[in-house]
Amino acid sequence: MKPQPPKQIKVAVLIYPGVELVDMNGPIDVFLHANRYYADGFDKPRYKVYTVAETNEPVLSECKAVTIMPGYSIKSCPEPDIVVIPGRIEFSEKATSIPADQPIIDWIAEMGKKGKVIMSVCVGLYSLAPTGLLDGKKATTHYLSIGLAVGKWPKIQFERNVRYVADGKFVTTGGVTSGIDGALYLVEQNDGAIIAQQVADIMVYNRDAPLPQWTLLPPYDTI
Repeated sequence: MKPQPPKQIKVAVLIYPGVELVDMNGPIDVFLHANRYYADGFDKPRYKVYTVAETNEPVLSECKAVTIMPGYSIKSCPEPDIVVIPGRIEFSEKATSIPADQPIIDWIAEMGKKGKVIMSVCVGLYSLAPTGLLDGKKATTHYLSIGLAVGKWPKIQFERNVRYVADGKFVTTGGVTSGIDGALYLVEQNDGAIIAQQVADIMVYNRDAPLPQWTLLPPYDTI
């Protein structure tokens, strides 16, 4: 018999123009799949997952490939327990990584000051670091972006060549699919190693797979 879920955990996934789709969807899938391991997992979910944007207007993903209707705006959303910050890519030929707009950064800062768990995925760090919440803490980001991050936010203790870093209420991940690793870490913290592994299995995801060999010293030009 499946256990009854304990207190519901609300997960707010931020979206904005240029949001990286795997950054967003990877963690969403982890939390939604975790619900199936509890009784009434879909009627009374352990994780209530919803998207949050600056406004209620539709949002275009990176390269304008997908149009997303946000569930809430930052002014109307339920107060979350976990905030997920995907990366953002500008709409240009260079497709440069950029931070969220200031109202979103201010909202992230507010959630951090309230003690919420905050996870950045890939260059979602660019929207978390400006809040100052990571100052003095360990963190990571995509290996192609970490050089810029080290120079821009010297108070953060950056770690390289890792899938994710957890420091207190903050989880930062290395890039794209590593958002899945960060979310599985949070599920393990909340629900235990067995459920976290079951979620990884159903997603056909190998948590122990080695990192690609060139993520430390790539033999090609960085972005």
